[in-house]
Amino acid sequence: MGRHMPKVIFLGAGGIAIVAAEIARLQGFDIVGFLDDKTEKHGTMFCGAKVLGNFSMLPALRQKGLKNVVIAIGSCQGRIEIAQRALAYGFALPSVIHPSAIISLYASVGQGAIMMPGAIINAGSRIGANIIVNTAASIDHDCTIGDGVHIAPGSRLAGLVSVGTATWIGIGSVIRESVKIGSNVLIGAGSLVLKNVPDGVVAYGSPAKVIRGNSVSKSARQRPIRLVS
Repeated sequence: MGRHMPKVIFLGAGGIAIVAAEIARLQGFDIVGFLDDKTEKHGTMFCGAKVLGNFSMLPALRQKGLKNVVIAIGSCQGRIEIAQRALAYGFALPSVIHPSAIISLYASVGQGAIMMPGAIINAGSRIGANIIVNTAASIDHDCTIGDGVHIAPGSRLAGLVSVGTATWIGIGSVIRESVKIGSNVLIGAGSLVLKNVPDGVVAYGSPAKVIRGNSVSKSARQRPIRLVS
């Protein structure tokens, strides 16, 4: 008899899910389907499994005995809120970690993490739940990363950096050691962050400067969460 493969449902059928689904299969998960709020995707095949419908199907799937959910959507705040609802339904949130990712034995990672190829987490770092550390991004020693954070591809965080809840660090950004970045922040692509950044702002540039308030994150928290990437 073959080895039992734990079953999982994916929330989101977009770019993040494409990579995360491959990682999940490398870990031995059996993907039974995807949920996404884009109705044109319903009934279609995506990454070797069917898009079954939208988020409203989740309680029924739990009643059928499905236990595991991977949340693979782009919205940082959305991942946090959907995770809370999935946990309330009784789902587990396994992490999907690519075999090439390097995670120190002396680091901690919360549930529901997605670690893309080449991600690095060094010793002493504390990583929150439902985060994404994207392709070839690195988090050095003794960093603290809040829930729902997305560290985009190729970003570099030096030691002792702190990043608040639901913050997005844009592709290729570099964060100087000991810098504190607040919650619900958007750091623009290719930024060099040399100073602390307060909550709820957009900052970018080299060196990075606060440009405006992060109105996107505020409006996202005021509207229903959609399962789209």
